[in-house]
Amino acid sequence: MKIGLQTPVLMTRAVARFLTFSVAAVVALSWAGVVPAEEQLHPVLAERGVHFQTEGKEIPVAEDGIHDPNNPAVEVLQPPVEAMAGFPRDSAGIVDWVKALDSGIINPRMGLTGDEVMTAVDFDVIFKNTGSMPYVRYPHRPHTIWLTCSNCHPKIFIPKKGSNPVTMSAIMRGQYCGVCHGKVAFPPNLNCGRCHSVPRDTNLRR
Repeated sequence: MKIGLQTPVLMTRAVARFLTFSVAAVVALSWAGVVPAEEQLHPVLAERGVHFQTEGKEIPVAEDGIHDPNNPAVEVLQPPVEAMAGFPRDSAGIVDWVKALDSGIINPRMGLTGDEVMTAVDFDVIFKNTGSMPYVRYPHRPHTIWLTCSNCHPKIFIPKKGSNPVTMSAIMRGQYCGVCHGKVAFPPNLNCGRCHSVPRDTNLRR
């Protein structure tokens, strides 16, 4: 039986569970046999299916390239286009998960039992090696509300200034930010301003 739109509480819980396990799966798979970020020789999960939540494309669950079309369970999964119909969007029309989280539309569990407590880290990291583009602001808070530090450090990002040669090409190959972005979070190639948000003439300490 599908979760209908007339049951928003169940829908929200289902979407939250879907997101929690999706993010966990992507991070876990990216860890499998992966050496530290600067030594990665191959893309991390570069191949992916087509996601409504990252591209806005209305693809049947059985045809999204993510789920097994031969598994009967695909017939009972609510299509993302229905489950996320009322979710906030960014200027590119992609689901804005940060706004969905802050507004309470979704409330992901912090762990399997739901009793765990997450401590959000609220500080930004500014990337200045952006060529002629505006600087990139990486906000820790929206990430650490539902991910622990060990999800990213040290396998994906070494927590030391200057230790991560992040480039757009590496991200597009599924490394660094691309481990999640473009798979379960907004794609890096559809809305540049989501990341490149700091004017180059801004006086910054870090």
